[in-house]
Amino acid sequence: MEKMLNLKLMIWRQKGPKDKGAFETYKVNDIDTAMSFLEMLDVLNERLTKEGQEPISFDHDCREGICGMCGAVVNGKAHGKLKGTTLCQLHMRHFKNNDTIVIEPWRAKGF
Repeated sequence: MEKMLNLKLMIWRQKGPKDKGAFETYKVNDIDTAMSFLEMLDVLNERLTKEGQEPISFDHDCREGICGMCGAVVNGKAHGKLKGTTLCQLHMRHFKNNDTIVIEPWRAKGF
């Protein structure tokens, strides 16, 4: 059974290391629960691009859970609430309709 979600995303945006940065809020609707987290971000980026806005930047490569390249802090936890899972393996079925999802980069000087 296919289920669709409407979500509020609070995403950290920062133009560069010297920019202060801030959270920006986006709404995404009709997100299929079978999508991966990265696919959900792709949907948002397609919309932002069509609207002439800057897309969300995020690291990714294989999208198969092999390389470990994709990563962010989701709701205060590295890669989200599932242990041993990268963002490309985190599926939207682990979220509820009308959830607010906070997405931010790693907070370490090395990154």
